[in-house]
Amino acid sequence: MNRDGLKCEFPEGCMLDLWARVIKAKYVAKQVQILDTSFCVPEEQVGGKICAVEDIKVKVINASSEILFHRVRMVIDYEVIMFVVVDGEYQIVTVSDRYEQNIELDEFDPPLTMEEFREEIEQSEVILKNWSFDFEIKGSCEDPGNPCNLTTPVAGTCIGLKVYVDIINKLGKMHDVIVYGEIEPEDYLIK
Repeated sequence: MNRDGLKCEFPEGCMLDLWARVIKAKYVAKQVQILDTSFCVPEEQVGGKICAVEDIKVKVINASSEILFHRVRMVIDYEVIMFVVVDGEYQIVTVSDRYEQNIELDEFDPPLTMEEFREEIEQSEVILKNWSFDFEIKGSCEDPGNPCNLTTPVAGTCIGLKVYVDIINKLGKMHDVIVYGEIEPEDYLIK
């Protein structure tokens, strides 16, 4: 509909002025391995040897990105919360970690030139989804051969943990968007 054909008494009454973020490019990486570690959980921490891992959750503390001169630097601070079974009782084990990644301009879809990046990018947003985990109870931390490679054996359980997540990074800029149109009063009547 062209704005000259509107029925509004005043043209300003037909104008809706919006402030919207326009996405210029995005980076999508499926099931990125952000952690691969083995660690010992001392018996004194959980009250014995761990016999099973019942569930795993993630708490994202910070997921941010910084727009640099010719790339985007992404930082994810998170905590893995493991619900483990020790002598028939549930205990909680937490592992905190940080994942950092630099994303080059040609890794975005569509790839960005330096000029586009400088002129059209003001914001970066990180989205994390589809968390998945691989874990293994590797044995006792005091066994010969020491599966956790400790310099001093400790009474405890060695756990291997891998964490994967889909990472999306959207680059955009705020734009002033003007929409011309009419709102019919009967659209707002409650029936």
